[in-house]
Amino acid sequence: MSIFISNLAPSLLDFLSFKHALGIEYKTSIVYLRQFDMFNYEHGNYNSLSKKIAEEWVNQQANKSTTQDRSWISPIKEYGRFLKSIGDNNAYILDDRYTIQHYHSEVYLLTDYEIQSFFKKCDSYVLKHKALGRPYVFPAMYRFLYCTGTRCGEARNLKCENVHLNPGYVDILQSKAHRDRRLYLTDELIVYLKCYNKAIEACFHNREYFFPGGNGGICSSTAVSSNFKNIWISAGLKRDGKVKSRAYDFRHHFACANIMRWSIEGKNVHAMLPYLMRYMGHSSLESTYYYIHLIPDYFPQYSVLTAPTEDIIPEVEEYEI
Repeated sequence: MSIFISNLAPSLLDFLSFKHALGIEYKTSIVYLRQFDMFNYEHGNYNSLSKKIAEEWVNQQANKSTTQDRSWISPIKEYGRFLKSIGDNNAYILDDRYTIQHYHSEVYLLTDYEIQSFFKKCDSYVLKHKALGRPYVFPAMYRFLYCTGTRCGEARNLKCENVHLNPGYVDILQSKAHRDRRLYLTDELIVYLKCYNKAIEACFHNREYFFPGGNGGICSSTAVSSNFKNIWISAGLKRDGKVKSRAYDFRHHFACANIMRWSIEGKNVHAMLPYLMRYMGHSSLESTYYYIHLIPDYFPQYSVLTAPTEDIIPEVEEYEI
């Protein structure tokens, strides 16, 4: 049974097949496309992507929205471009009046005190619930995030077959925009993960994921975020309207800490940024420069460092950072 019901269903399915062939799951966008398909079905059931139906749906979405998020514009624009590319000259592509805006979570830079307090509490907090593997998974995953600067989704999706602790590296595959990369680990982290691996293997034999969830499968994003929040609060750390720390902030700390360390050591930070870009999986150097923009209050040399780059420090997509 097709997930679409309007006369646009065949071309919408072709569009999804095209995205999937590129290795793009397109999960959230499918929801928007189904809403658009239903709208078309109820408002004329057009056979092609007309300007009228596209703009009416976009304007309806804008009127319903209570935030500045406009991420639902993207799939309709891309659908129009796809139709044009396969010879549908009547297909309409949303013009520049319809700007895609995204909500960016507030970045919080963790202090050394907060990090130490968090991990001290983490190791005891996970013992409160008797879920299989819980005492091992979250302490190890959060340390992995802290030491490598990976995205939370990359850690959750990390499979055992891509973890090589004896040579000391992990392979991050099928990451954002399909930028696979190899991350070499510190000796201290390797020793820790070897102990963790032995313990978790006793809980889940022949598991697929290196940091499994409670049932042995993939750990949910909700579990990662909710446990981080609960540990943070249990450690007595501040969390209010201004401070909303997340597990993802380990990634921000990783980038900023390396930049500050290089500066203190007298290294050429600009020369080092391409290495940081590659390690963190950014698609462009501009996304890595963003971190210099984050730390003026923490970085005495900020004005000197940013002088040559003031024109290229960008606003970037959240998934990039």
